Amino acid sequence: MGNLYYYILYPHGVLMENLVADNNTTYLSGKHLPKRVYIWDETLRGGEQSPGVIFDIQDKIDISTFMDDIGVAVIDAGFPMMSKGEREAIKILLDMGLKAEIGVTVRSLKDDIDTAIKLGANDIYMFSTTSKFHLHYKHGMTEDECIESVFAASEYAHERGVNFDFISEDTTRSDVDFVIKLLKGIKERGARRLIICDTVSSITPEAMYRFTNHLIRHVGKGPWGVHCHNDFGLAVANTISAVQAGVEYPTLTVNSLGDSSGNPAMEEVIMAVEKLLRVPSGIDTSKLYGLCKLVEERSGVYISPQKPICGFNAYRHESEVHVSGVLAHTGSYEPILPEEVGREREFVLGKHSGPSNVNNLLVTKDIDLTDEQISVVLDTIEEEIKQKRDEKISKFLLQRDRYEKTVLGLPEERFWEIVEEVKDGHLR
Repeated sequence: MGNLYYYILYPHGVLMENLVADNNTTYLSGKHLPKRVYIWDETLRGGEQSPGVIFDIQDKIDISTFMDDIGVAVIDAGFPMMSKGEREAIKILLDMGLKAEIGVTVRSLKDDIDTAIKLGANDIYMFSTTSKFHLHYKHGMTEDECIESVFAASEYAHERGVNFDFISEDTTRSDVDFVIKLLKGIKERGARRLIICDTVSSITPEAMYRFTNHLIRHVGKGPWGVHCHNDFGLAVANTISAVQAGVEYPTLTVNSLGDSSGNPAMEEVIMAVEKLLRVPSGIDTSKLYGLCKLVEERSGVYISPQKPICGFNAYRHESEVHVSGVLAHTGSYEPILPEEVGREREFVLGKHSGPSNVNNLLVTKDIDLTDEQISVVLDTIEEEIKQKRDEKISKFLLQRDRYEKTVLGLPEERFWEIVEEVKDGHLR
C-alpha cells in the first residue's frame, strides 16, 4: 500500500453560485460595491521586498507574462531609482507589449518622474507619506511642506503628459481632514487614481470600510485603489472591506509576498471578490494555482500547506466527516471547486480516515470487505502513519530553518567575513 496516501480526482461537482449563504447577499445590500474590480499586481515590486527574494529579468518576464495571460489589469514593474539593474528590467517589461497596464512606482520628486519617462513609462504611481508620524520621523516635514511638494510633483507629471496615480502612504494613521485636502488637490491637478494605504496594518475591517467610504464621499468617486499590509493577518479582510466601500483597484501580491508579514494574497482576494461579493475581476481563475506555483518557484518562499487556494492541503480531505460530506455533495465542505482555481481534489488516508474513504477506494478495484475488515485496515493505516513521524518532522524543521537562514537573506556572520575580506584587500 506504499505510504498509504492516495490521490484521487473526484469529478463530481456543482457550480457554487447557489451555495454562498443567502444572508451574504442580504447584508451586502447597503454596501457600495463597484461593478467591476481591476486586479493591480505588486509582486514584482512590493513582493520582491520580501527578505531574501530576488527576481531576475527572466523571472519578471515569465511572471508578468503569466499575469497578463490570466487577466491582471495593472502590473507595477518596479522602482526605477533602486538600481541600474532594476531600470533595465523595467525597460524590458515596458517594451513587451502586454495587454496589462505596465507602470512604475516613483517618489513625489521630479528626478524620479523624469527617470520613469526616460524609460518609456506612460503610467507612474507616485507616492508620498501622509501621516504626521512618517512625515516627522522619516522626512522631517510638516503637513504643509508635504502638500507643497506633492502638488508640485503632480503638476510636473501632468505637464509632462504621463498618466499618474497618487499613493498615500500610511493613510490609515493620517489626519483624515489633511488627507481629504491633499487628495482633493491632487485630483484637481490631474491624478487618475487615488490609492490609500494601511501601511502597518493599523485598522480593522469595519473601520477600513467606514474610513474608505468617508474619503470617497468627501474627495469624490474613483477610480480608487487600496494597498494593505498583513501585520495582524487582516490584509485580505481589509482589502475586501475597502472594495465594499467602492474601491475598484486592490493592489495585491501573489502568495502574499511583501516586506514583514506581506501584502494581501492576490489569489485569495480574487476568489473572495468573485464568490462572496459577486463582483467580476476579469481573471481566469482556473490558472491561479499555476501562477502561485510559478511565484513560489521563482521567489524561493514556500507556500504553507494550510494556505487558501494554493496550499498543499487546500483540497485534501482526510477526516471521515469531511470525506463523507464531500462524497455526498462537494458543496458540503468546498465553497470553491478545486477546478475553478486549477486544483484537483484529493482524499487522503490517515489517522482520521473512516469507512467512506476506504469504501470509495475499494469500489475502484471492485473489492468488498466486511465492516470488521475495514476497521482493521483503518487501524493499520493509523499505526503506519505514526511510525517515525516525529523523526521525519524534526529532520524537516531543521532543513527548513537552515534554508530560511541561508537563502532568505545573507547570514550576519557572512557579512562580517565580507567586511574582513574587503579590509584586507581580498575583495575590491
